[in-house]
Amino acid sequence: MKSIIALVVSIAAGLSLAATPQVKNVKAFQQYPWCKVCISYEVEGDVSSSAGNGAAPFLVITAKDMATGKKVLCESKDLGLSGDTGTAAGIHKVVWDVGAQGMAINSANVVFTVAYCDEMYLVIDLSGGANASTYPMSYLFAVPSGGWTDEYKTTKLVLRRLPAGTFKMNDTSNVTLTNPFYIGVFEVTQKQYALVTGTNPSEFSGDTLPVEKISYDAIRGSSNGSKWPSSSAVDSSSFLGKLRARTGLDFDLPTEAQWEYACRAGTTTTFYWGNSMNGNYAWYGGNSSGTAHVVGTKVANAWGLYDMSGNVREWCLDWAGTLAYGTDPKGSSSGLSRGLRGGSWNDAGSDCTSSRSSLYCGIPSRGSSYVGFRLARTLSE
Repeated sequence: MKSIIALVVSIAAGLSLAATPQVKNVKAFQQYPWCKVCISYEVEGDVSSSAGNGAAPFLVITAKDMATGKKVLCESKDLGLSGDTGTAAGIHKVVWDVGAQGMAINSANVVFTVAYCDEMYLVIDLSGGANASTYPMSYLFAVPSGGWTDEYKTTKLVLRRLPAGTFKMNDTSNVTLTNPFYIGVFEVTQKQYALVTGTNPSEFSGDTLPVEKISYDAIRGSSNGSKWPSSSAVDSSSFLGKLRARTGLDFDLPTEAQWEYACRAGTTTTFYWGNSMNGNYAWYGGNSSGTAHVVGTKVANAWGLYDMSGNVREWCLDWAGTLAYGTDPKGSSSGLSRGLRGGSWNDAGSDCTSSRSSLYCGIPSRGSSYVGFRLARTLSE
């Protein structure tokens, strides 16, 4: 991954400072109502040809209040950003509603950073715990030089941005996902769950073990949270309700299509590493010794996602009916069970494949010691 274009502009001083020769003539000013900021800049050269991983470069803007240290971010597909976020050479103008993301603009203090990039990780700082009013967020443009240390499995939670794309789902039919989305690099751990909710339902004990015995209803709620796909709302008392309130972002579970797309990472084989079970990649019934294990200790897939096969099965949004294909499928409109994917420490290798297994469903109100989850966030249409 590489950051293609980067610049910083202070709306107080009206500076125009390009960090590379690919950006120039940067201007930023507040617009009534004063929570909105207009930013213009000129791109010189072919940004799109500089992508390093095959994904289309996308725009990211950061606002940091230098007096308080508070930082908020948005990117091309966020609802708070409008205007020309393309990569073509020439002048681009965007309007960012910073107030919608919880920052009151003080023009003497706020500094804006603009970048195009082709890979990014979103990091949520949970260290404030269950009584925090907000969780700070930041972006990483590459895996840290020291790798994903335990802080990213405990007090921080990291998701990777995946590009939109098309793949063959369940080895059957093509599915197209039209929007990029974020998905957890790791399964949500017991420490992370406890920091958000103040509780830990797990049978096995360990901060960096995946949270398990967790129901779909505990994650999304049994009232509003039970209405997917007709509504994406969640209960305020649920894990996701609390996380959304403290971040201002619409985190959720992945759909089954998003989960399989993320798991396969461009592969078409039975598993994301080949056609036969390999214990170097997954904790399953053949090597787990009857217990869940620390997340991220097996080999990741090509997109750097860990434990997509094995360790714990993972809840998905969909009802566990007939799989839907086509464009941005959301599964059945109703049902009795919700989808589970990926297999677990308790399952045979044949049930830990990238495609759906007959085992992959669960009653929303029930948890199990071999069922957990990972986070996702779909970027706006």
